[in-house]
Amino acid sequence: MPLLSDAYGLLRFASGLPKFVAAPLSTEAAQAYIRKRIASRPAAFLDMITRAVFANPTSPYLKLFRAAGCELGDVRQLVEAEGVEGTLQALLRAGVYTTFEEFKGLAPAVRGSQKFAFRADEFDNPLITTHYASNSGGTRARATRVNIDLEHIAQSAPSWAVWFAAHEWLDRPLVYWTPTHSGIVNGQLRCARFGKRVVKWFAIVGMGMTRDRLTAACVHRLARRAAGVPRPELVPLDEAWRVGEYLTGLARNGPPPCINTYASAAVRICLAMRTRGISLRGVTFLLRGEPLTSTRREAIEASGAQAVQTYGFAEGGPVGAQCPTPAAPDDVHVFLDAFAVTHRARPVGDGEPVGALLLTALRPAAPKIMLNTEIGDHGVLTARRCGCLFDAVGYGTHLHDIRSFEKLTGEGMTFVGADLVLVLEEVLPRRFGGTVADYQLLEEQDARGLPRYALLVSPAVGTVDEKALVSTFLGELGKLRSHYRFMTALWARADILRVERRQPVATGRGKILPFRPLGPDDRARANGA
Repeated sequence: MPLLSDAYGLLRFASGLPKFVAAPLSTEAAQAYIRKRIASRPAAFLDMITRAVFANPTSPYLKLFRAAGCELGDVRQLVEAEGVEGTLQALLRAGVYTTFEEFKGLAPAVRGSQKFAFRADEFDNPLITTHYASNSGGTRARATRVNIDLEHIAQSAPSWAVWFAAHEWLDRPLVYWTPTHSGIVNGQLRCARFGKRVVKWFAIVGMGMTRDRLTAACVHRLARRAAGVPRPELVPLDEAWRVGEYLTGLARNGPPPCINTYASAAVRICLAMRTRGISLRGVTFLLRGEPLTSTRREAIEASGAQAVQTYGFAEGGPVGAQCPTPAAPDDVHVFLDAFAVTHRARPVGDGEPVGALLLTALRPAAPKIMLNTEIGDHGVLTARRCGCLFDAVGYGTHLHDIRSFEKLTGEGMTFVGADLVLVLEEVLPRRFGGTVADYQLLEEQDARGLPRYALLVSPAVGTVDEKALVSTFLGELGKLRSHYRFMTALWARADILRVERRQPVATGRGKILPFRPLGPDDRARANGA
């Protein structure tokens, strides 16, 4: 029974927390841990392949290895000759990879004449002990559960300890302004692992489904008792000034604070305080879940604050964090003890290829087994020596210009592309008239860096009740997955969706796409170029 399984997991979580926070990790120990893990990357990769794939008859990757005619001995020889990344490129050429849609269980995997249907939960790591679960995108029927092992948080804590040390934040107060789902506690416990406690947690929005609320409430309570995680205090997006006033109060009375939130939420705080004539000088925004564009960075820095980017995702945890001397607004060091990152050219939208990122999980307690797995993002992967503490421990790979191609993310909320297509191409034409070519969702960004979405409706559709259209779009989207409900409620309250009566916008190749994420041309327009 799911609820009984959840209860047993939470009992394990409660018993494991005291030991987890008992002996804080020092920066020196964190550096030593990372160096050791990087030195053993080939062994970690082979251990994962051996135990979680070739010894697991239900593994989707085992089917792909069989289809490619590749055995474990072949992989060992490849690793010895080519290293981890070289092996992954060879496996990619052989068809051992998963697309975003395959990983989410949204589309079958076709390799040559063979076809495989995978479920999202078949990628769960069979080697971990589940303490609690969070949610991410899954099939249209339900959200994908992401099983969290305390050991996964412990294994990711050294990277964050080094990140805080590299930016000299260890003695500064830490604040959160996020939703309240149980996955948020991962980062708070990660900080507690190296002795960094959250002093205040502002909640943007609460959870929607009863099971999610119960799980989150239990996880919060246990984390509060064992690790001092504060009780979340509801502050909606349109009251961003309240967060800003708290931050300035901390800055007046001691070291300036750091705040973990989304890029668009950070912009709202900065704009609210600038309207009041109050500087946020010294405040540092640790940004998550959204692209950090030049416009957003400029809006944050105009208030006197600093913007620093992190990169990660629910199924795998932190992938990287910003360099102290970034070469781009979102230049992050890749945590090479956690992931191997490669890319492949993938045509999207109008057929133009992007460098789709492929991630391979190397930490033994990672929630999902990932092997050349797309997560719906593309970016620029480089090697650069910068001389910072990240560089010193071996994090020499950088990633920047990270954008999504299979999902929309605004106000920290992510919608899977296939779900948007379903509502735009099936629900709206059936309810309001027109065809699949008459509706389009455009992701935009205003001059201040705030997200905006335009729901384009062709004039050929005729008279449309725009309020009903917006309500239907958000309502039907909220029905597809349990965690969409609080997302759509947040969008409605933030009033970031508007209707425009004009023809959907074609791509450079003349195609009409149901939804268009923010791209380079959009960013240039937002920057006044």
